[in-house]
Amino acid sequence: MTSVIKKVSLNLKRVCFKRGTRTILDNVEFSVSQGELVLMTGQNGSGKSTLLKITAGLLKPQQAQVSFVPHDGQQGSYSWPRLKKLLLRKVCYLHQHPYLFHGTVYDNVAYGLKRQKMSKQEIEQRVVQALQEYSLESLIHRDCYELSGGEKQRVAIVRSWITRPDIILLDEPFSNMDKESRKKSYALIKQMCQQDIAIVLTSHDPLIGELSFDQHVHLYQGKMTHKLV
Repeated sequence: MTSVIKKVSLNLKRVCFKRGTRTILDNVEFSVSQGELVLMTGQNGSGKSTLLKITAGLLKPQQAQVSFVPHDGQQGSYSWPRLKKLLLRKVCYLHQHPYLFHGTVYDNVAYGLKRQKMSKQEIEQRVVQALQEYSLESLIHRDCYELSGGEKQRVAIVRSWITRPDIILLDEPFSNMDKESRKKSYALIKQMCQQDIAIVLTSHDPLIGELSFDQHVHLYQGKMTHKLV
């Protein structure tokens, strides 16, 4: 990707997290800017999911310095209770095995828009358009429990994207997808970055080279290294 000056969205320093006596993250530093695409790698148990959950406000670290600049331009450092609320609103974390609500694909994709108090007409328009763009319109009335693993993952990505968060965190998003579904997912990820949404993803996908990354960070035994891209 062409190097441009970007407004920093989220900057984490000195992140430490322990479970019992085991150190999961040890003084980790990590930052992501609007529109960036970041690849995070590491062995199972290296702390990738833990760091993503902290970034999303779902886990409280024992120690961290966090500076957040949301897209509304309000910059600041916050206490954890205030920061947690902001992260939960601005950052979306998508688990490797995403939870879909009981109901149709339409119901699931529309859920976040309903919480934003949009009109029924606007919600319908945006959901239909999003599903068409991602070639999922044929599933719009299907119950989510009838979907394949790859279909569920694609629906979950669209559900995250449609609410336009500042940052989307994708934890092994391609693990249940066939080759064609992965290619469609790559196209959507590129589109989200063009919309100034920052994307951080973890992956062991050998075809990941079809994406162009701004950063490649690697976790090993609680430490982070930054690799050239």
